[in-house]
Order: sequence, then C-alpha cells, then structure tokens
Amino acid sequence: MSLRLRLNLLITIIMILFLIGLSITLMKSSKKAIEEGVESSHRVTLQLLDTFITSSVQNPEWGYTHEVIQPFLMELGHVRSNVISLYDLNNHLLYQTPESTYRKEINPPNWFKSYMTPPKELNAKIIRYGRLIVESSPDGAIREAWFHTKSLIYISLIVFLMINTLIYWLLGKWLSSINILIKGIEEFGQGKLKTRLPFFKISDFQSIADNFNKMGQSLDNFLSENKRLALISQQTADAIMILDSDQKINFWNNSAELMFGYKKKEVIGKTVEMIVPKNKISELKSNISFTHKNKKIQNLETRRLTKSKSVIDVSVSISPLYDPEKKEVIGDIVSMRDISEKIKAAKSKKALDQSRKLTSLIQEKIEDERRSLARELHDELGQYVSAIKIFAQNIKNQSKTNDVIKNSAESVTSAANQIYDGMHNIIRKLRPGSLDNLGLVETLKDLVATWQIQYPNLHINFKSFAVDKLSEDVSINIYRFIQEAMNNCLKHADASEVDIHLSLKNRVLMVSFRDNGKGFDVKNLKYSRQFGIVGMRERIQGLNGKFELQSNSDGTFLLGTIPIKN
Repeated sequence: MSLRLRLNLLITIIMILFLIGLSITLMKSSKKAIEEGVESSHRVTLQLLDTFITSSVQNPEWGYTHEVIQPFLMELGHVRSNVISLYDLNNHLLYQTPESTYRKEINPPNWFKSYMTPPKELNAKIIRYGRLIVESSPDGAIREAWFHTKSLIYISLIVFLMINTLIYWLLGKWLSSINILIKGIEEFGQGKLKTRLPFFKISDFQSIADNFNKMGQSLDNFLSENKRLALISQQTADAIMILDSDQKINFWNNSAELMFGYKKKEVIGKTVEMIVPKNKISELKSNISFTHKNKKIQNLETRRLTKSKSVIDVSVSISPLYDPEKKEVIGDIVSMRDISEKIKAAKSKKALDQSRKLTSLIQEKIEDERRSLARELHDELGQYVSAIKIFAQNIKNQSKTNDVIKNSAESVTSAANQIYDGMHNIIRKLRPGSLDNLGLVETLKDLVATWQIQYPNLHINFKSFAVDKLSEDVSINIYRFIQEAMNNCLKHADASEVDIHLSLKNRVLMVSFRDNGKGFDVKNLKYSRQFGIVGMRERIQGLNGKFELQSNSDGTFLLGTIPIKN
C-alpha cells in the first residue's frame, strides 16, 4: 500500500471516528432534549388536567366530571408527547387523544427508538364516575430527532466524501515528490551512484534530498578512491599481494603475475611459501611474526622463486593488515620490487668505478713515465746534443782554411740544433715543464700561443677566471683534455675559430671547448673509433665530474664540470 493511500486511510479513520463521536454527542444531546421535553410536557398536561378536574368539582352544575372532561379532551386534541385515555367506571374506553401526525412518514430504526426512548411515565387520576390515564409518548419527538439525525448523517457523508476526495488529491499533489525520491533511491540501489535528487519546495523533502545527495557524493568519492587505489595496486610496477592470518594469498596484482609467472587463479588461496626458496622460509616466518606485532618491514633485500623455478632478487616491504574494530592484525600487505637489474647495475657501477680507478692509476703511471722520460731526454740527450754542438764549433774554429771541413762542421751544428728543437717539442708533448713551474693557466696560454703560430688562419680565444692552485692530477687531466680537443678540431672540424674557457666558482671547475667547425652526428660515436672523445670523457669522469658533448652543423661544444676539494 502506497504512502498516499496509507495517509488517506489514516485521515479517513480519524474523520470517521470524529463523525461517530459527533453523532454520539448529538444523539445524547437529542435524547436529553427528548427526555426533558417529554417530562415537561407530561407535567404541563397533568397540571392542565388537574386544574380542569378541580374546576369541574367546584362547579357541579357542569355535570359529571367524566362527561364534562370528554368534550374538553376532544376539543384539546393531540397533546405533545402524551396520550390521554378516559375510562368509565366499567373500564370502557370513552376517549383517547389521537396520535401525533407530525413526520408520520418517518420510521426510525428500532435501535434509534430503543436508544432515544426515555423512561415511560404513567399517571392515573380518579374522577367522578370515571378514570383518567395520562401516559408519556415520545414517538413524535423521536421521529423529529431521527429526521435531523439522518439529515446530519447524509450531510456528514457528503462532506466526508468531499473532504476525503480533496485530501486524497492534495496528498497526491503534496506527495508527488516522493515518487522522485523513490525513483532516485531505486536508481541508487541499482548501482547508479551518480544519481542526485533535484531541489524540492517542501523543506522536509529538501532536507532528505540534501542528505541523500551528500551521502551519494561521499559514497561516490569513497568508491572513486577505492577504485583509484585498486587501479594503482593493479597498475603499479611493484608486485602486491595480501595475505590472511594463515599466510594464504587473497590478492595478487598484475605486476605479481608478470614478476612470478603465476596467474591469479593459480595462487589465490595458496600459501605464500610457494614463491619462497627453501632457505628463506625461516626468514619469512620471522618477518611475519614481526609484522603481527603491528610493526613494518621496509625494503628488505631477499630472494624469491618464480613459476619457472628461477630465483630473483627482490626488495620486500611488509605492512600488517590491521582491523580497527577487532583491534588485531588479520593479515599482511606485501609489496615486492625486482631488484635484479639494480644489483647488476650496482655490480656494473662497482666494476666501472674500479675500472676508472685503474684507468686513473694507469694515466698517473703514464704521466709519471712521461715526466721521467722527459727528464731523461732533457738531462741525458740534451747534454749529448750540446756536446756535439760544442765539438762541431771547435772543429769549425780550427778549420778556417779548409772550407770542406768548415761546411761539414756547420752542417753538424745545424743538425744538432734541429735535434735539440725536436727533442724540446717531444719533451713539451710528454710533459710541459711550465705545468709544474707556472701552473695550468700559464701552460695553456703557452700552448695556445704555439697553436696560434702553427695555424695562423685559426683564431683561438682563451679565457680563464679565478683558476689557481689546482692539484697536479686535475691540472694534467685538464691540460690533456684541451690538448685532445684541439687535436680533434685540427684533424676533423675544419674550423676557423675556437673558444677555450676555464673558470673556478664555488669550488666547481668548468672547462669548455667550442669550435665553429662542421660538427658530426653524435649518434654515430658508438659505431666509430673516436677514442679521443672516450678518453676525454674518462678523464673528466675520473675526476668525479660530468662530461657533456653537443655537435651539429654549427660546430662542436665540449664541457667538463669538476668538483674541486680543498
């Protein structure tokens, strides 16, 4: 039964009870009125008869009382609510007042008559030669009361039907919003969580709509958050699983499938020990026991077993699954990340660091050998060349008259000078002496000046800023870096201008080399044998620095950034 019908039925029952109460009240009032009317009429009638009988007795000339009162009664006719009967001494009825003809056509029901009829009053008076009986008769009054009561009932029924119809219509109009509420709730129950109720003019309905919409929004936000978390857990690169209190798997995401090779249906309900190597079972139990004390394990590096029985290195994080209502740990949330590549990378980095240390050591040894060789060339070969020049000069001085010997001595001196110059060039390449005596900046200036003389068509611009007191290791590597960059430029770039900048700021040394040559495709470096660029990169990275290379049709740019310790 709809709410509209329920409310209408309730109002109908209330109205019926009201009408019944009103009818009972009116009937009681009518009954009381009938009783009072009959009683007063009966008393008046008795008083009237007593007065007439007394007058008749006082005036005997009128005749016998029963003969005198009969015409009087006949002339009196019907007396309201009373029946007067006249009997002679032989108990023969001489006269009886006629019944009331008022609303004679109305016939009240017996229950109404029974309820409305007051207690019967009967009075007998003895007169001369007769007997007078006065009896109460409320039939006319009852018919009158029933007439009004029936009219009231009909009017009440008509009013009742009209009011009931009006109320039913008004309820339908007022409660029409309930259909919208019911429809919204039904759609919400069917899973359409985006359903929202419109604005209602009735404040109570609007309050329901506001709370419904707030509930829908909260539930929608909650489900969206859960959906987002589910998507994250499914799409994250980490393998995520949820274990119950018996260490059985209840959740297994896509990354776990890819990492271990097991499908969800193969692991759900199975113990987690199926992916744990035998030598790690005790470790697992210890970890689970630890987390069941409501503690967490973060980034534990261990090993796990795949479906193909291969062992992989993983980083495991375990968090207890805590039930706030029961206030106890009911399981574990486990996330795992494959760190096999990370371990390989760490090993490769370690090997690379060792290789760079070895390269640095080799370069250091090479520089030491170059320094020693340069010193030997300068000290030993230089002395011999100087001695040859002295001997040749002596021969020349002693052979003034012999042109052949003189010319030969001059040739020997010239050859010794060429050997000496060539030896100094070799010494400069092996180990510039100014690097130890004057420092990196002055040595580079000298090197740039030499290049400028050798290549007059190439404009070389060298600038330095606040560069001083560098270690020998840094100085020689920067020197070799610029030397190798210039060699590559001269061989391949076909440039007309070169910029070399050297600066030290905030304990960071920056060395840059730029030319305006034809450049090259950097992608082809790994297929070529450009060991010079590899060597420059290794020198910079060997000093814990960063190496950058850019090249295009506008030229080539090399940059080394090196942290300088105290």
